Amino acid sequence: MGLRARLAGLAALALSCAATPLSAGDADNPLAVFQQREGRLFDTGWQLARANRAYCGRGEPSIGLLIHDASNYARSDEVRRALSLEGDIGVQAVASGSPAATAGAQVNRTIFALDGTPLEERFTPTQPSVERTLRIEEAMATSLADGVIDLQFSGPVGEVSLRGVETCTATFRLEPGKRAYAGDETVFFGDSFMAFGLSKDAFAAAVAHELAHVVLAHPARKLAEDWGMDETRESERVADRMMPWLLFNAGYDPQGAAQFMRAWGPKHSGGLLRKRTHDGWDERLQMIEEEIAILEAQVARNRWQPGEADWASRFAAD
Repeated sequence: MGLRARLAGLAALALSCAATPLSAGDADNPLAVFQQREGRLFDTGWQLARANRAYCGRGEPSIGLLIHDASNYARSDEVRRALSLEGDIGVQAVASGSPAATAGAQVNRTIFALDGTPLEERFTPTQPSVERTLRIEEAMATSLADGVIDLQFSGPVGEVSLRGVETCTATFRLEPGKRAYAGDETVFFGDSFMAFGLSKDAFAAAVAHELAHVVLAHPARKLAEDWGMDETRESERVADRMMPWLLFNAGYDPQGAAQFMRAWGPKHSGGLLRKRTHDGWDERLQMIEEEIAILEAQVARNRWQPGEADWASRFAAD
């Protein structure tokens, strides 16, 4: 299923979010939960993609901003009121330390204009509504590729010019469901995926595992090379081993990789098909712990600081 179809699934989830009275500050409201979880996924993914850029084959400029569109919701007027939006297009998430955060962008600020043109004048509503979101994101990426993007926000930030910083080419999307997986350039997390209940380091490890698949182009290679079970299982081993390296570079504890496997494995690694495409969780944990020891020895020997752990040559041939 393509990204447009999966975003259409998000629109369906948005309809269910609007089935109860909305309040952005209500921690039990589906709208608030969805936004909080997508923000956590986006921020964690952005930190990992930014910190590991030196070793990724593909990169792109990013300002660390995720948008959303009130028209994706059945009761869009109520959503705008709940989120204090002054128009349809708002800020869904801002990555900490990003150019957008430094400029003062905040969640649920309205975005009025892109490069001097009113957004809702340039991008009229579409059917399905998520098409407009994708078109705006594509326009923002094109603007950034030219060097600087001009955005006008509601509130004290007003109009700002932002220059992106290089990150690994990857996007991060929340969707309905309980699983996590990687697309060609996108890490997908289900809104009920168990990692949302874990510590920041263990959660980051789950994101890092899927990001490893993206930066090593595993989904595209699997299709182009017609991988079987053996190749798929080996790619999972590589993603497991890369987790501690990606975590260290972004300032997370590499032990988070082992913490995640201990939390996830006993309850979620069963099933015949999973055993054919993945090693047992205890075997995976052992491999991760061995990789952490290798990383820690390299860090001590080379006196690496976060961002300096060069994993490219180690995993390029895998």
